[in-house]
Amino acid sequence: MKENITGSVTLLGAGCGKGLISTKGLTILQNADVVVYDDLIDTDLLLEIKENCELIYVGKRFENHSEKQETINEILAKKAREGKAVVRLKGGDGFVFGRGGEEMLALREQKIPVRIIPGISSAIAVPENLGIPVTHRGMAQSVTFITGHTASEIHEDYEALAKLKGTLVFFMGLHNAENIAAELMKYGKDPMTPAAILCNGFRAKEKRINGTLKDTAEMVQKAETPAIFLVGEVARLALTGTMYEPLKGTSVTVTGTRYFTDKLEKLLIEQGAYVEKKPGIEIYPDYAQIPENLAEYDWAVFTSANGIRCFFSYVQEKEIDLRQLAHFKFACIGSGTAKMLKSYGFKADFIPQDYTAEALGRELAATIEPEEKLLILRAQNGSELLNRELDRCGVTYRDCKIYDTKPVSQVIENQNKEETDYIVFASALGAKAYLEEHALPDSVRVVCIGGATAQVLKGRNVLLPKEHTAEAIVDVIVQDYHAL
Repeated sequence: MKENITGSVTLLGAGCGKGLISTKGLTILQNADVVVYDDLIDTDLLLEIKENCELIYVGKRFENHSEKQETINEILAKKAREGKAVVRLKGGDGFVFGRGGEEMLALREQKIPVRIIPGISSAIAVPENLGIPVTHRGMAQSVTFITGHTASEIHEDYEALAKLKGTLVFFMGLHNAENIAAELMKYGKDPMTPAAILCNGFRAKEKRINGTLKDTAEMVQKAETPAIFLVGEVARLALTGTMYEPLKGTSVTVTGTRYFTDKLEKLLIEQGAYVEKKPGIEIYPDYAQIPENLAEYDWAVFTSANGIRCFFSYVQEKEIDLRQLAHFKFACIGSGTAKMLKSYGFKADFIPQDYTAEALGRELAATIEPEEKLLILRAQNGSELLNRELDRCGVTYRDCKIYDTKPVSQVIENQNKEETDYIVFASALGAKAYLEEHALPDSVRVVCIGGATAQVLKGRNVLLPKEHTAEAIVDVIVQDYHAL
């Protein structure tokens, strides 16, 4: 009886840097049941997967293969036979020295439904990003891609390569760059031909090492993997962009909720930073304490943007007409929270001078009328300083815990260890969760929102933004980076 296969495999190129995956590819990734992935991908992509998606790491690097190719082929076929939508996620383009063709043939042989989505290859993108166009009028009318991974073992026709007028791009060629250069010069390539080694493409510490063929040994000493070895006249060019990016060359790790890390990442990237997201906090809404009769209360008090999002999700879920909220006055702990409130069409009536729970309670108590009632909508672990100040002033209020925050930990294996220059902690809970799983090098600059978060980092000098907003965090990092 013929086996009924309902699953499929998508061979998806992830691109060679952050944001370089196609929109079509991202949509398919977000709907995958299983993701089989390599090194040299943007690990932020793995945060895009749906809940309960299975992650399988099969990383392959020079002299360190996690899984054999035959095993990877069988994993793909097995998961597809289980009826799963499988994504094989590869850095760059899987069919440019990525062995995607082998996987395609193996799957077709087993009658597994399979499709291909191309990715942006590092062969073109990395040189371009570092100022080298692989073709240029009057310099290079052609480009040749060669794998340098096993150049000392296979018999590439270096005599033919040496005669080419165009650009030569060697993938994974760093470990054999000296042999490659020697072979090209042996067959007549001018030792003064411009060359470049391009390291860590599309990362914070990306580097271009310039020289000529005869300088290859010296260039290799300054290089590190992953790297591309490029030979040709175009290596004379330096066509880098001219837009000013104040955080270019800086790496920032962002912790917190998914919403917060996404927002801050966008702002930091606009300033040129390389960003790694670690959303280690998850929001769990709980609407049980919200009173049915909102008309009993005069003020809605928010101590975070998370509280606002949860409350208005409740309003939408219960199909509450927004006109029923028209009687409310709104108090927000800070400008960032007020900005979130404004996105729902409401303006904050009160913001304390200092963006703390204690100041919110003290200053709000001095502002409201004696008969007015407050409805506080906040997290389970909200600061008792707010309650203390309100109690001291005899304010009538109802403290509703409408969401909880809990640390989450999903292991994403990858050999790409990008050293970070800055790390941002948005909450004390997030800082504690991160420090339980990671060591914090002395060289890392720490940015904290609020004094309570800074207290977790005892013994460390921390940067404290003046306002509790993503924009203020970016400002303090830019100022600090240029003061170093």
